Amino acid sequence: MRSEGGTFDERQVQAGDHDGATGSLGRGGAGRVGRREFLAAGGTAATLAVAGCIGGGDGGSLTVSTWSGANEEVFRETIKPMYEERTGNDLEVVGSWTNILGQLRQSPSDDPPFDLTVGSSRDHYLGAQDELWEPIRYENVPNAETIKPAVQSNLDSDLGVPVAYGVMGYAYDADAVDFELESWRDLIAEDVDLDFALPGAYFFNAVIMSAIAADEAPMAEEMYDEDQRDAIFDTLSEMPVAKFYEGAEDMWTSMSGGIADAGQYFYAYSRRRDENDSELNVGFHVPDRTLGYVDHYQVARGSSNRQQAEEFIDFLLDEEVQTAYAEAFNLGMANENADHPEATREEVPIENDELDEGIVFKQYSRVAEVAPDLDERFKEFQNQF
Repeated sequence: MRSEGGTFDERQVQAGDHDGATGSLGRGGAGRVGRREFLAAGGTAATLAVAGCIGGGDGGSLTVSTWSGANEEVFRETIKPMYEERTGNDLEVVGSWTNILGQLRQSPSDDPPFDLTVGSSRDHYLGAQDELWEPIRYENVPNAETIKPAVQSNLDSDLGVPVAYGVMGYAYDADAVDFELESWRDLIAEDVDLDFALPGAYFFNAVIMSAIAADEAPMAEEMYDEDQRDAIFDTLSEMPVAKFYEGAEDMWTSMSGGIADAGQYFYAYSRRRDENDSELNVGFHVPDRTLGYVDHYQVARGSSNRQQAEEFIDFLLDEEVQTAYAEAFNLGMANENADHPEATREEVPIENDELDEGIVFKQYSRVAEVAPDLDERFKEFQNQF
């Protein structure tokens, strides 16, 4: 899912790296209303007067790039029909795990391949460095006032808007495993009889999970303190790692082939796999404290449909749309008023205080400078196996 230098695809390769927050990087926007100014202005009523009639975008067709697979299916089958019926505009959905940033870097500055795109915070951070995003004019996104504070604060930027979030738990072969791990720290318990698979293509997911298990500092702060990082790798070394997988299919194959009994993976995608896989009896569980990621959307620099793109983000944040999105896919929604199905509520923290207490949202900007060193150390760690 991560595209670095236009080629690196981390979520496709290693089951995800929704990373973190960044400040307001990139180009300024004359006359724009930023997130803080928008919220301070009093929200919908105040901003509608500024924005005029919502729905009056710059064109009748909009192209959005979202994650491939399950998320793309949801956009095609649920989001697209709702949007086109409500607005009369056409929506083209492009699914991609790879090279999202590369496509933008290689395109003319006034002719991007899509109008807006999903992103991890790592994508967001790297794209902001290259000025690939248009600042969000929040007068066109009045529903931003409904975003849960814990989700909004994860991306402290005027260049992207959180729409949904997810959590990582462990997926397992329910025919081989008859117990649940209540915490990630249970992986280092002496009596745990388990062959475990970890994402191996990039450091962030496995290392943050290990930081939570190490429990040397609150909410995985070990990640951001150079003096405490040894504890993370010491904890990793105690885990029953049987496999470092290079992609989701690699993990599922390792389970069906008896190499691993369980693996660290996304809850929403694990549940979707269970619904679609008749051969493997997939179980899944999210520990009480776990790592999470935010899917946010940003407008591509040079889009001729900038206002329509911003209004589409507002549409995505609409309570009815968020509830439909939640029903179609087991993610947590950014809108504090959205309803979630029971299957989501069973495993995903929903209320803001639950998010603050139970999810370590990844913050790539806090480790951006040392990320290459951490990834190299993670690769060296894998070589020990």
